[in-house]
Amino acid sequence: MTNIPTDDEFEQASRMMEERSRNLDEIRDLLKQHFSKKCPLYEFYILPQRDVNFRAYVFFEKDSDIDKCKSDGIVQEIENYIFNELERLGRGRREEITVAFELDSNESVEANYEGDYFLRMR
Repeated sequence: MTNIPTDDEFEQASRMMEERSRNLDEIRDLLKQHFSKKCPLYEFYILPQRDVNFRAYVFFEKDSDIDKCKSDGIVQEIENYIFNELERLGRGRREEITVAFELDSNESVEANYEGDYFLRMR
């Protein structure tokens, strides 16, 4: 007996992965457009997860930007924006989904991960 998935099983898994990622690139692009002029937003990623529905990685330019954006209410605006977009695109209502937010900076990624965002988000 073999544990190698069939072509149909691979296709089904591919469709499931596509569905889990549906519209997340649109949220990423819209958030970056909306907030790049409001704050020192460097990068943003939102990914489907197993332990929560989604994980949102918000990267500012410098470490000091994180606390400033928290105290200025920008971080809360970003979180609300993400939930609103997830709901608008049919990914669930705020009270039905869980989003884990991670705040970091490009400065930190450069210093601790040699600038590699993939390593940072693992």
